[in-house]
Amino acid sequence: MRFLLRALSRSLLSIPAPVAALLALCWAALIWRLSSRAVPTPVEVHFVWELLSNLAHAPLFGLLCLFSAALVLRARRGESGPVFARARVAGLLAWIALYGVVDEWHQSRTPGRDPSAYDVVTDLAGAALVLWIASYVRHDASSESGLWLRIAASLALCLGSATLATLLS
Repeated sequence: MRFLLRALSRSLLSIPAPVAALLALCWAALIWRLSSRAVPTPVEVHFVWELLSNLAHAPLFGLLCLFSAALVLRARRGESGPVFARARVAGLLAWIALYGVVDEWHQSRTPGRDPSAYDVVTDLAGAALVLWIASYVRHDASSESGLWLRIAASLALCLGSATLATLLS
């Protein structure tokens, strides 16, 4: 798995910047489109249904962060992977937070959708955890077991964030 993620990282970094920007913008447009539709809910809304709806934010915004990172975290000469400079990572997370807020505002104007600040927390959790895993995989000292531990922890944290969003909304 580690080998696969490193290869993915190299592939994303080799994409020309304009293509990477287009990829991120297309994914943001997909999120916008999904937010434009009323979510078909069962006749009787169940906790599990609400949880899954909230949990969907993590991978959607995690991928938006990954595609945006392909544009922002470019490798320097002689580097084999992305450079995770603090300012750039903070900028990526700020972008995800801003887009999450705009997405929630958009949902507030969509019939059948409800905005929630807690969804923005789940958006940020998905993005931050994608960066955490990508940063780990980049290092030669990373191990397969360490990667799986981070993936499991990320899934648990995203589930926890979505659970809080569900309970507090």
